[in-house]
Amino acid sequence: MAAPKSTTEQKRPSFYIIDGHAQIYRAYHAPFRDLTSPTGEPTKGTFVFTQMLINLVELRKPDYLLMVIDASDETVFRKEIFPEYKANRPPKPDDFKPQEDRILQIVHDAGVPILKHDGYEADDIIATLADRLRDLHDVYLVSKDKDLRQLLCDRVVMYDVHTDEEFDAEAMRKKLDYGPEQAVEVQALMGDNIDNVPGVPGIGEKTAAKLINKYGSAAAVFENADQLTPKQSERVKEHGAEKLELSKTLVALKRDLELPEFDEAACKFETLATPALRGHLEELGFKRLLEKIDDGPVEKPDMPKVEAAPRKYAPLSEASLFDPQPDADEKPATRYHLVTDLDDLKSRISNLKSAQRFAFDTETDGLGAMSADLAGMSFSTEAGEGWYVAVKGMGDAVLPKDDVIAAVKPVLEDPRLKKVGHNIKYDVLAMRRVGVDVRGIETDTMVAAFLLDAAHNSYSLDRLATDLLGEMMTPISDLIGKGKKQISICDVPLDRVADYAAEDADMTLRLAELLLPKLDEFPEIRKLHDHVEVPLIDVLTEMEFNGITVDADVLAKQSEVLGARIDDLEQKIYTEAGKPFNIGSPKQLQEILFTDLGLKPVRKTKTGYSTDAAVLEQLASDHTVPALILEYRQLEKLKSTYLDALGNDINKHTGRIHTSFNPTGAATGRLSSSDPNLQNIPIRTEEGALIRSAFVPGGGDEVLLACDYSQIELRMLAHYCEEPRLIEAFANDEDIHRAVAADVFDTKLDDVTPKQRGLAKTINFAIIYGVSAFGLARRIEDLSQKQAQETIDTYKQRFPKIFEFFDQCIADAKEHGYVETIKGRRRPIPEIESRIVSMRQYAERTAINSVIQGSAADLIKIAMVDLHAAMTKAKSKSKLLLQVHDELVLECPKDVVEVEASLVCNAMENAMGLRVPLKVDANWAPNWQDAK
Repeated sequence: MAAPKSTTEQKRPSFYIIDGHAQIYRAYHAPFRDLTSPTGEPTKGTFVFTQMLINLVELRKPDYLLMVIDASDETVFRKEIFPEYKANRPPKPDDFKPQEDRILQIVHDAGVPILKHDGYEADDIIATLADRLRDLHDVYLVSKDKDLRQLLCDRVVMYDVHTDEEFDAEAMRKKLDYGPEQAVEVQALMGDNIDNVPGVPGIGEKTAAKLINKYGSAAAVFENADQLTPKQSERVKEHGAEKLELSKTLVALKRDLELPEFDEAACKFETLATPALRGHLEELGFKRLLEKIDDGPVEKPDMPKVEAAPRKYAPLSEASLFDPQPDADEKPATRYHLVTDLDDLKSRISNLKSAQRFAFDTETDGLGAMSADLAGMSFSTEAGEGWYVAVKGMGDAVLPKDDVIAAVKPVLEDPRLKKVGHNIKYDVLAMRRVGVDVRGIETDTMVAAFLLDAAHNSYSLDRLATDLLGEMMTPISDLIGKGKKQISICDVPLDRVADYAAEDADMTLRLAELLLPKLDEFPEIRKLHDHVEVPLIDVLTEMEFNGITVDADVLAKQSEVLGARIDDLEQKIYTEAGKPFNIGSPKQLQEILFTDLGLKPVRKTKTGYSTDAAVLEQLASDHTVPALILEYRQLEKLKSTYLDALGNDINKHTGRIHTSFNPTGAATGRLSSSDPNLQNIPIRTEEGALIRSAFVPGGGDEVLLACDYSQIELRMLAHYCEEPRLIEAFANDEDIHRAVAADVFDTKLDDVTPKQRGLAKTINFAIIYGVSAFGLARRIEDLSQKQAQETIDTYKQRFPKIFEFFDQCIADAKEHGYVETIKGRRRPIPEIESRIVSMRQYAERTAINSVIQGSAADLIKIAMVDLHAAMTKAKSKSKLLLQVHDELVLECPKDVVEVEASLVCNAMENAMGLRVPLKVDANWAPNWQDAK
């Protein structure tokens, strides 16, 4: 069979994509004798797969080679819309996992990149890559998986390395009587027993193909059900159109994944890494394969260099406020420059002073602005141009750091000169560490893009440059490599660093000049940008620079205590189970729970019966082991994630932990925290208290001040829905949960019992998140689903305006494709009109949550900006350290803490005028936990 057809005379580079797990399963089940290594390791599948890999290289001599695998056994987005997806798959045999692990290690060590992407199957990654690569490559999918047939075209074929045969779109039509364009329709109609995709009973592939060829689509088959045979007609009508839409969603491959992990240059193939491969083959006793490998490179014909073309971008939803540049084909010629002397630097700095705005970026010798050293700075004042000045690196062009800082400082600190950057908070931090306080930030293009479309896949500079400007930027891995071979940017020749850094500044400037006028088209969003998000950059920079002190000794002692508790729990589990076993092994836990203890399984997965937290919670009432396992897992996670890990995050220069706050971390507008995440430490558990008690002030004469909004989401709900009883309760500073309990349980306020208040509290927060009767029954012990529904019905009768508001949120999402927060932040809700019930219900809950949570996020951000200004004006000696959802944490001198607490509460309580008063609880203590 011929290779994919070319429209030019030149041969195009070949890109081979191995469907990893499909090939591993095929190797494992191959009709071949069982093999074991000299050490007894099962190796039949390993041998067959490795032979396949070597044969692929020998037979096809690929120009690019990549293996794609599933990230995990659970396919997140398909499982969310159809929990039974792949539920019927049998568990893996005992000898499969060690061979799978060995194969992945062989592929990695042989130098073949392995790509996976959380939440999606390998097929989705392959589909995205096939669409992305086919303009410039001949793409070969090393697989026989029928699900990939929908990808076939003149540039994409399937290749069976075992038979050395290709399968293209023409061969598919000839063999199966339908083409790639009909594959999804056929699969949706026939279903898939292996993946548990619902199909019309009795309709197989041949019948489905005939029907699709006759009527054009699966939907048309349903519309013409009366014209089918009596049995087909009956089964089609019983199946239902909604199931058809679900099946199409399940079988249609995603072709628009972001794939930030994909590095095309790393897939460029020369030869297998023979020494590493030889080591595996010798260890496993694969003598035949040892004879096949060659230490020299695989010979390939010379390939013409093919220039990369920009990828196409389509907005994710109708609610997107930005589009690709309409005249992106008219791109400016690039002129990038390396500054080699101080006179040249001074001349260029003079140009910055007269520019309307300039883009600014930094390069550092490592990750983390608070730990890495400044390597250089790049600037751009005009599209297509940029320049770089180095203060650390290779060669004579590195200029004295002190002289460079002295030259750029006046310009960067001048608030009248407009600066733009991408994730500029990092650059501001890097400059602050060398004594420069950057002022005059006009925009952060990452934040501006986020405000214009909160549903975009990524806000990275290279992705936005591709999507909006049609430009493919040089990846940093081209300069410094990846993995163990990665080097510092200071070890890269300066001319290459200059081009890379100047490109960053250039693209940032171009994005700013595209996005800023777009913001002007939406006054509320522009106001949010100018008065909240941009001023917040200074606040977040200050917080990250301040960091927070953690007592490493306290962490170590707590880890030891928790470790002893974990050991005790382990022994209790063994005693109650009747024997020791590997608690971390799902397979062994399944055997203990469902075989030895005879508990009734709750949910089946393709690896057996589920033992996740939800299942264990249901089983906990039947036996002590599930409850003990839950506690064991919780303590293990706390110990490893916090007590054992936080000490490693202490900065060696400052002695503090400097988390990073991400303003684009959540579509609601909430800030997220990373490296490390300090927003996920448990609040109400004893173990969470232990962790928080290790967070302390930096000096002996200081305390930690914690100021927390009281019930802010319920107050925001009351503001929006204008429910009189809620407004009255908040206006009178009543206990809102007690007030609601009095109404729901029809009793006097003073007669509300603690249990009733607890129930009301659970219901209040459950209602906000759109919980169902089933969900509410699961949250409240001894509450049946029927009682839960009755409780929700009573709640609706007592507080009808709440549900009128919810209906309005859903109506707004349907009308506009998005919802808005109190300050005009938009959250696209693309699934709101989905024909799949579960997806539509999820979208409706998201619409409601986004208005409430997003408005609360607007509030805390405004409070932070106002507080920062108030502290600056008052010349406060306190330091703002953390923001954790509705809470701010500061470090304050003991002798002025009451004054500082008043200052903070005043800023927070007056940040926004609502129909109900805002209330802030302030406490201070020698550690974070005691300040709660």
